[in-house]
Amino acid sequence: MLKYLLRKTALLCVGLSLAISAQSQVQPAASAPEASAFFDPAGLVPHPATVELAPPVLRPPTVDTLATLRLRGVLRVGVVPVVPMVMRNAKGEFSGYSVDIARRLADDMGVAVEFVPTTWADIIPDLIAQRFDLIASGLWVTTPRALVVNFTQPTATESVHIVASKRHATKLNSVLDVNQPGVTVAVGAGTPEVALAKRLFPRAKLLQVEGEPFGPVLKGQAQVALLATLTPAAIARAVPELYLPFQLPVGSTMAALAVRKGDPDFLSFLNTWIAIQRQAGWLDERLLHWSLAPEPTP
Repeated sequence: MLKYLLRKTALLCVGLSLAISAQSQVQPAASAPEASAFFDPAGLVPHPATVELAPPVLRPPTVDTLATLRLRGVLRVGVVPVVPMVMRNAKGEFSGYSVDIARRLADDMGVAVEFVPTTWADIIPDLIAQRFDLIASGLWVTTPRALVVNFTQPTATESVHIVASKRHATKLNSVLDVNQPGVTVAVGAGTPEVALAKRLFPRAKLLQVEGEPFGPVLKGQAQVALLATLTPAAIARAVPELYLPFQLPVGSTMAALAVRKGDPDFLSFLNTWIAIQRQAGWLDERLLHWSLAPEPTP
């Protein structure tokens, strides 16, 4: 009996030893630590923190333009004469599409309107210097200008036309005739027409000018000019030395109101007002009026 118990005990010990050994062989390996913001599971060195090379630019306190206008009671508008956006009638009074916009805007705000004449070279510096509150003169939207002023949503889209000299450019049968080495094309400096002219007329000479681009054509310095306008026919009628060799435009550009940076409330108000006038049909009605029947400049 004793021999039987000893043999059974030995067998139990052997079985227990084998079970422990088998369990140790299937024991899972230690799991890798979970990936986190401070651990790279691929074993790579974490990237160093980004270092800001330039200190943040802090904007100084800005003017609340809406509150200022209501307190002053006058909306000051910067303008430059350009058909049919801003013109003067025989009495010296301002008229035109942009003038209508400024007057309607001031009326809806319950304030008077004052037009401040300036030049294309000075119109943006004068706005930044607070000579007036906004620009309403059919100002074209460009990237360089958008860096220094805020544009509203477009108030008009002007077609870009070719105007030519009746004396020096009489044999223009197609746009290809303009793209010739002996042709000089005048465009307004800093306008979208510069890129358009480079793309359409790479072989022609490009003359960038301040002010109206057809000025060099009248002086004999260029044969043609690229002109963005709502009324190309009116320009040709007003200046007998010019003509339109092609009826179709070669491009288009956007015009908008412009305000100083730093006052999002005023910009938001203007965009809301423009959207209301567009939905009501008033902007389209005024645009059609001045496109068909612009008043001649004296």
